[in-house]
Amino acid sequence: LQDRGYTTTLIKFETLLTDLGIQGRVGRLTLLKSAKDLVDGASREGADTVVAVGNDITLSQVAQAVLKHPKITVGFVPLGTQHQTIAQLLGIPLGLLSCHVLSSRIVASLAIGKINNQYFLQSVSANGTPTLLCEGSYEVALDRPHEVRICNLDRAAETESAESSLPTNQLVACITPTPAKGFGLFRSARPRASLFPLQELRLSSSGDELPLMVDNYRVLKTPAVITLATQKLRMIVGKKRLL
Repeated sequence: LQDRGYTTTLIKFETLLTDLGIQGRVGRLTLLKSAKDLVDGASREGADTVVAVGNDITLSQVAQAVLKHPKITVGFVPLGTQHQTIAQLLGIPLGLLSCHVLSSRIVASLAIGKINNQYFLQSVSANGTPTLLCEGSYEVALDRPHEVRICNLDRAAETESAESSLPTNQLVACITPTPAKGFGLFRSARPRASLFPLQELRLSSSGDELPLMVDNYRVLKTPAVITLATQKLRMIVGKKRLL
């Protein structure tokens, strides 16, 4: 949202919030000021609500910081076109209409994923041939490259509708074979994903450590233990939420 093209939209957003009786301090993320800095500052000033303005990545950064302040509720104003999945699942319209969701203030407790000692809001993904130990009782070994995605607030598969997205009391592993390369008539059809729910997953890889993309913006490496966190995220949601 640093782009000048969003300047007018942000001004309209602040004006609409004022008209709805919602006022507070505005903080902007910079290279020198993180979401954690802004949330910690808001907590010291006694704020009970923090609103993330941006996309799924912005919301994930704010959520991680808020988990240390359990009395704070998170709101979301989705602006921009990339990485916008969570808003639809939570019944929050894109753009200025989301301000009316904030005004209605319907609060839900949402599940948070945990990978090793860190948290994630949306998903963890990897590409390759990792080994998955599920629930500590059965193992899934891949004999050729796959995309592995462990979903929390995410769609379980790109081919599925939002209506078939995930419940908030479990994680779902989405395992899709990497398409074989081909041309013209010989091009392979998009492979179907295998989906299965789980409470605990251990990801490991033979040889080199496998990179894991967490919430589409930070990278960890195998081995990793993925579970649901004991904490919940208090968040303002829309009436038509799918979770």
